[in-house]
Parts: sequence; structure tokens; C-alpha cells
Amino acid sequence: MCPFRASSLSSVVDDGEEFVAIEDPQSRLHKSTVLEDRESSSRWYSVKSFVFGATTFRIVEELLKSVEESSSAIVDLDLAGCGYTNLHVQIVLDSLLQTRPACLTCVNLCRNRLFNRSIVCMLGNVLLELQSISYLSVCYNVLDDECIGILSEAVSNSGVRKFEATHCQISDRGGRILFNSLMYSHCIEIIDLSWNSLESNSGVEIGRFLAHQKSLIELIVVGNHLYNETQCIIPFLLGAVGNVSLKKLDLSWNSLRGEDFSRALLKALPQTKLKCLKLEHNLLENIELVSIVKMIKKHKSLEELWLGGNILEDEIALDLVIYQGVLMANPARSVDVQEMLLERCRFLAQKPKKSKQKRDFGHLMLTLSGAENKTITREEFELAVKRFRIKLDRSLLESLMDAFQASKSTVDTCAMAVKYLTRHPTEPPVVKPRKGKAKKE
Repeated sequence: MCPFRASSLSSVVDDGEEFVAIEDPQSRLHKSTVLEDRESSSRWYSVKSFVFGATTFRIVEELLKSVEESSSAIVDLDLAGCGYTNLHVQIVLDSLLQTRPACLTCVNLCRNRLFNRSIVCMLGNVLLELQSISYLSVCYNVLDDECIGILSEAVSNSGVRKFEATHCQISDRGGRILFNSLMYSHCIEIIDLSWNSLESNSGVEIGRFLAHQKSLIELIVVGNHLYNETQCIIPFLLGAVGNVSLKKLDLSWNSLRGEDFSRALLKALPQTKLKCLKLEHNLLENIELVSIVKMIKKHKSLEELWLGGNILEDEIALDLVIYQGVLMANPARSVDVQEMLLERCRFLAQKPKKSKQKRDFGHLMLTLSGAENKTITREEFELAVKRFRIKLDRSLLESLMDAFQASKSTVDTCAMAVKYLTRHPTEPPVVKPRKGKAKKE
């Protein structure tokens, strides 16, 4: 007989210990280390670094602790030149997303050589979530076209005002993608893309960018390849026509030269509000410098012009430039035609040399202000002037009536009197008593 064979007398229910249900594995996901408040942010960073076998860094711990102590503290993340690996930076950026500091204003990731798609995506999420970041620097990192596309979309929708990406090996296509994405950004004010590989496509796109951009103040593109005249630098400059926000443009070290370039410079820049233009270390010679001198004479807002490192000859280097800006502290006020005509009438009334022929024009204005009718016909006004015995030129009288015209055939004498008496208050004339004849005794 098999000892394991169940008999008919055995119970269906096992008399052993009660069965304990196994814990649901999904419940552990809700118990994972998720930052619930800002008090555990530094510990969360330490635990995350320990899990992935990464070293914690004092600068990040101090940043997180300062946020824990004061949520409104202004903090900067400066990881420039630290040589961090991709894993280290990903943990730091993830910590920022968990902590969400309200006043993080600066992110500096210069000289790390670490950018790839995952890092750029994480950085883009940080920029979108933390709109307080106003300064972003990724200089001396390699940014391919895919990375620059992701990063430019994030920057265009963030609060970044100053963006630096010098020595990043950005290609011509990458530059076109970047400026196309930033075209309608309302925050960007300073862009520095020095020492990259921007060429024709980027130059054309920068022209379109300047034609639509309303917030950019400084554009620095030193050390690129923008020398092609018809396909690059000319569309670049012509796109700046009418741009009133751009104050500084740096085109140094771009091998700029040519008669077409100089003509575009002369045509476009006087129609901008530039205050500083840098053209250092290009290939400018006599032809270009003649146009530059003409451009200076026509430009009304340019204050700085940098031409070092170019070929300057004596006959071109010395020329007369007359400054045409506003020299007074306050701009000239607009001309008040009505006031000017009334002043002329007042002068002509006092002009006669004989004292008996001199008249006070204010007395006529007092008479008009005291009349019942506020407006009179042009013929009635001419008759009133004639009775007052003031010799006014016919053209002056017509201009005065046109200036205070109420309708096609009437003159607003009330407005005329108020304007004159406000500027020249006048007392009514004193009536002298008549001398009677002496009585004979």
C-alpha cells in the first residue's frame, strides 16, 4: 500500500499550519527610495551613489544641504573641469529633479567631455523642470547633431538667458538646428558659439534668426567659417536689418573679406541699434575699411568698433567721423505749432515803435474768453482782430485760424484764449477817466 495514497477517511482540508500569502512584488516599487520631502535629498543622493558604486562629491552635497536649510536660497551647480563620468553627472541631475531647488540659477558643465544622448536628455529635463536656471555653459564638450538638437529644444522652452557652447565641435548642420530652435525663444539674451564649425547653412539660419528674434542682446560667433559672402555672411547681415534688441555682435576670426561683404555691412548695420561691433583678426583691407568708415558715419548708436589684427594703411586709418548721437541729457521737445503762432502774434502786437500803436495781445484773448460764444466764424475773428488794430500778415492770420479750427468755417477762440493766457497771464486794461473841461468862473 502506498503511504502517500489518500484514503477515503482523510480530510480534504489540511490540518497543518495556515498558508501565508506571498508578498506582491509590485508593492515593493511603492516602497522604493523616492524623495518625499526635501529633508532627505542629501541622503537620497548618497544612497543612489552607493547603489551604483559611484563616489559622492562634496559640491553636490553642499548644494543639496543648502536647499534643505532654505528653499529660497540661490544656488549654483558648478561642475566645470571636474572630470566626472557620465554616471556621476546623471546621478547629480537626477538629484536635482528629485530635489527641485526653487532658486537654482547656474549650471556649469564645462570641460568634462561627457555628453551623449542620455546625458543631454537628462539635462534637458532639468532645464524644463527648473525654469529658474538662467545660465547654462557646456563649453569644451563634444556636441554632435543629435545632442545639439535635443539641447536646443530644451533651451528654447526654458528660462535660460545666457547659453555658452564654445569649443564644442558643433557642425554646420548643428548650428542650423540650434538657431532654428531658438528663433522664437522669449528668454535668450546672450549666445556664445565661439570656435565651432559654423558655415553657410548656419549663416543663413542666423539671418532668419535675427530677423525674428526679439530678446537677443549679444551674439558671439568668434572663430567659425562664416567667410562665404553670397551664401553665408551677406544673408547673416541682411537678416539683422530692423533688429532693435541686438547690442553686441562679435564676428572676429572668421576670415571676412570682399567687396560684397563690405556693401552688405554698409547697408545692414546702420539699420540696427548695435552698440558694439567686433571685426578683429579678419582679412579686411582698403576696400572693406572704406565701407566701414562710411558705416560709422551713418550709424547713430554704435559706440565701440574693434578692428585689431587687420591690414590698416595710413590713408584709410585717418578719416573724419562726426558723431550724430544725442548730445543733450534730454531730447529736444516737439514743436507746438499753436504756441509758435500765438508767440508770433504777440511779438507783432508789440512791434510798433510808437507807444500809442502798441497793443497787448492778451487783451484780445481776454475779450474772446469772456464772450458767450466759444466758437466764431472766420470772418468774425478777422473783424475782431481788425477792430483791435493789430497788423498781422494774411498768411499768419490764416495759419492761426487753421491751427485752432473747430469746423470748416469756425474758429475755437476759447481754446486759443486758454492756451495764450496759460502761458502769458494778462490783467484787464485799466480804463483811464476822461478829463473834463475846466469850468470858467
